[in-house]
Amino acid sequence: MRQWILTASALALACGAAQGQSALGTDNDTTVLDTIVVTTPLRRETPLIRSTSSVTVVDEAEIASSAAADLPSLLKRYTGVSITSYGGQGASSNVQLRGMSSTQTLVLVNGVRTAAATSGTSSLFNIPLSAIERIEIAKGPHSSQYGADAMGGVINIITKRGGACGDGRNFCGSVTAGVSHPWGAQLSADLRGEVDGLEYSVGGGILGTRGYDFTLPTTWGHEPDDDGFMQGSFNFSLSKQFGWGRLYADGLFSRGRSQYDATAPGFNEVDTTTFAGKAGATFDHTDDWSSTVEFSSGVDLSTNFRDGVPGEDEFDTTRYGVLASTEKSFTTGLVDHTLLGGFEVYRESVDTTLPLAVTGRTLAAGFAQYSLDYGALTVDSGIRHDYNEQFGDATTYNIGASYEFVPGLVGRASYGTGFRAPTFNDLYYPGYSNPDLRPEKSQTYEVGLAWQPNADTSVDLVFYQTWLRDAIASMPATYIPFNVARARITGFEASVWHAFDERWSGKVTLDVRDPVNLDNGLHIPNRDRFKAGAELNFAATDKLDLSAKVLYVASKHSNVANTTRAPDYVTVDLSASYRFDEKSTMKFSVENLFDETYETVAGYRAPGRTINLSLTRQF
Repeated sequence: MRQWILTASALALACGAAQGQSALGTDNDTTVLDTIVVTTPLRRETPLIRSTSSVTVVDEAEIASSAAADLPSLLKRYTGVSITSYGGQGASSNVQLRGMSSTQTLVLVNGVRTAAATSGTSSLFNIPLSAIERIEIAKGPHSSQYGADAMGGVINIITKRGGACGDGRNFCGSVTAGVSHPWGAQLSADLRGEVDGLEYSVGGGILGTRGYDFTLPTTWGHEPDDDGFMQGSFNFSLSKQFGWGRLYADGLFSRGRSQYDATAPGFNEVDTTTFAGKAGATFDHTDDWSSTVEFSSGVDLSTNFRDGVPGEDEFDTTRYGVLASTEKSFTTGLVDHTLLGGFEVYRESVDTTLPLAVTGRTLAAGFAQYSLDYGALTVDSGIRHDYNEQFGDATTYNIGASYEFVPGLVGRASYGTGFRAPTFNDLYYPGYSNPDLRPEKSQTYEVGLAWQPNADTSVDLVFYQTWLRDAIASMPATYIPFNVARARITGFEASVWHAFDERWSGKVTLDVRDPVNLDNGLHIPNRDRFKAGAELNFAATDKLDLSAKVLYVASKHSNVANTTRAPDYVTVDLSASYRFDEKSTMKFSVENLFDETYETVAGYRAPGRTINLSLTRQF
């Protein structure tokens, strides 16, 4: 009952923030918001307010103030995003955008693919929050920019950048140490600066947690013990500007050991190594024409084992690629034009203990984009042709427009196609594969409205619909995949933020979705259909900041026949940050305050009440 009361109160409070407050943007003391620039949707810098597709930006301050202990816990609160986890910190977790599967959602680190070529999913649990500067979530199909797997959207995780410290010093940084309950601890540090025009950033961290028992006693493989997690990570960024252009490089390396449950003598621990890095150069031919050449590498290594049991299972993916593009801007009359074109090639290889018939494939693509700005009107378009030596060719395209009706009120509409390449497991897993699979394909349109009447209020509304064909499905009797399924996903998202005054602000979000299998008229199982969230932030003093967040997720079908349902649940998170001085900050947070019992995957307990205490010292 307490959870429901708090949920209702928070939702009412946030709605009041959006509707019941007078406009605060008319006096001379009102803060004017900076223009937010994103790179993910079009692979080039564009203002967020004029985007022709739905984009959510999670900045470093929002990450720091969150009660979330890991990346999956952070992402689950945003509209369009769903997380399914097989336990707590260190457990395998999948991210879904707008009701599409995790293999239909592209996860990048600094623009580099992270998914394993065997399973098609990314090791989200192995990307530490301490390394992240911002996250850009571009929802809707973006295969015409990024190729395969971007049917539901793209999540680009951007690690910390270098640069001047702003106070005349050549370098600055921070150290954070913390403890958590269930028993755990973390230590991270980062350093950034600029020397002779070289902007640099380095950081690293270690963390460990005893965890808890992830599975229910009735779950297959249940072992009555705590499932712990240990991780070490390192990230870097280098950039130097020259008269002719810029050289840059960045990377993230992390290695984690996770425990899970399996019937003995089956393996119950996994070592996961994740790396995403790139190096490149941008050449400025003129003020309005530049070209980029970039080399990238991605690694996802997974080794499963059990202490005292001989043998191990390995699922290793390595990916190497090259990207070349050129961008030209010009003006004719009152119209600004931007042309972008290029190609990319990458090689995926797998090394596994399974006897796969094929262990490598080459993928190549050429792409082109055209955008125009004509006063209040912005138009974006793109086309891309992908070649995959396993299944052939795929061509995707998109077109979108945004129009500023009056200052601060922007409407947008877009249409795009997408595709997903079958994974190595889909094609070659012994006894459970089909080498004749075709790529999945989708068509999506969306219409949206963004309203920012002043610096204290913002509203974003969007309606979308996706049609999926040639979806890869399998029958429980054999689990052999085949192309047959057709689906339609219809959804509505809303987000409202408002500042009451200098100390109080609130936000409310709504996520409604109807994922239907058109072959049988039933709902696609394990897809969120309704989610609502609310948060309240209070600057109690000049040194103390408080926040409370409530998330409600409605019941959803948990099997193909729609005969069983996963219960709905409510979670409440609290966070407090106290600044002792300009350089020292203490943070106390509680995730799942009321210790709500729920599951995002049947048989696997989601984290209960989690308490974190940390101290950050800047230098």
